[in-house]
Amino acid sequence: MKKLLAASLMTLCMSTQAAEPVYELMDLVGSKDQMDQMSTQMVTMIVSSNPALEPHRDDIQAWTTKYFTWDAMKDDMAEIYRKYFTDDEIKKLIEFYETPVGQKAIEVMPQLFQEGSQIGMRIAQEHQAELQAILEKAQSETEAESDSAAE
Repeated sequence: MKKLLAASLMTLCMSTQAAEPVYELMDLVGSKDQMDQMSTQMVTMIVSSNPALEPHRDDIQAWTTKYFTWDAMKDDMAEIYRKYFTDDEIKKLIEFYETPVGQKAIEVMPQLFQEGSQIGMRIAQEHQAELQAILEKAQSETEAESDSAAE
């Protein structure tokens, strides 16, 4: 009896959750797939930042697969959406994303972010020497202040 009651409560909670507009919106925009991609990208970033970890890539992937799951994050993600959007706004977003233009937005958004990120990286590289000079000057000034204070 207790098992039946627990199963019924769990089913009720899941169906209530699925009926909430915020979960519908996250499903519609492919949040689960984005989470899976983020997990894969995280492994690549970890290994890229420390090439000595390359032989352990599979272990790192297993770790991210275990902990960075949609089930582990979806409720927290729903809270973030609720923080910035009212239920009415979420419903309007759902209406938009169900249109052909909304579907296209979902489809091309990753490309837009990727290409925008590349532009940002290009601009940063073009001005890297200037940043380096600024940082070197600031470090020299800090060292000079430290030397003055020590005297």
